Amino acid sequence: MDRKLLFFDIDGTLLAGGIPGYIPESAIRGLKQAQENGHLLFINSGRTCSFMPEAIQSFPFDGYICGCGTEVIFRGKSLFHNKLPDSVRHGLKDILRQFRMHGAFEGHSACFFDDRSALIPPLKGIRDTYASSRTPGAVRNFDDPDMDFDKFVAFSDADSDFDGFLKAVGNDFVCVQREPMGDYHFNELIPKNCSKATGIDFIVDYLGASLDDCYVFGDSSNDLSMLRHVKHSIAMGNSYPGVMEETSYVTTRVDRDGIYLALKHFHLI
Repeated sequence: MDRKLLFFDIDGTLLAGGIPGYIPESAIRGLKQAQENGHLLFINSGRTCSFMPEAIQSFPFDGYICGCGTEVIFRGKSLFHNKLPDSVRHGLKDILRQFRMHGAFEGHSACFFDDRSALIPPLKGIRDTYASSRTPGAVRNFDDPDMDFDKFVAFSDADSDFDGFLKAVGNDFVCVQREPMGDYHFNELIPKNCSKATGIDFIVDYLGASLDDCYVFGDSSNDLSMLRHVKHSIAMGNSYPGVMEETSYVTTRVDRDGIYLALKHFHLI
């Protein structure tokens, strides 16, 4: 069987059961069979490197595309890591404050929060997740002189000037996901030169493969760049509205054997 490259989003695609989540038994069985057939398995996630869920870390994936393409790792070696200019990194906190946005800066080994104001509930949840990780010093603050991050999330509310904020960061970042979350809107922003699709391109070039060798699995709007990028794109049955229309195949929910059935459909196992 010819070697294929398989790329998986995490939350809602490989993981069921919310946070922290678990990989269903049928998915684990399918992933193992795919590796036994010679295929390479990659995580392609918005999560940064050191904050992969326990369930993901426990499976021997061949590589990781982290932070929406801001870092690429293959067999334990970091092959690419995007570096934001110092002026962009250290200027962003002032832009958030100016437009009354609430944010968290996600880096390779730490997440940074604004200690000058009380954290809103969604950010408290993110902070608790990072604080519970095994990485020392995982929770730090915006005014840390060594602040280094790859991407960020920002929450807007009724008091925020989201349009002004988006214009202010538009030269450097693009918003790849905007979803309502109670009294807030969740926004995920990544450097304009990075995406889940650019991460795939890097791996394809590195391995001398072809995009036709790639199979991509996702469920949300921040997966669209990679789902639109390849011929073999799979949407989970629990996908966000609008995602299914952008893919070549729709499988069942992650907790209804969706991964296993899709792998069978494409004769990868």
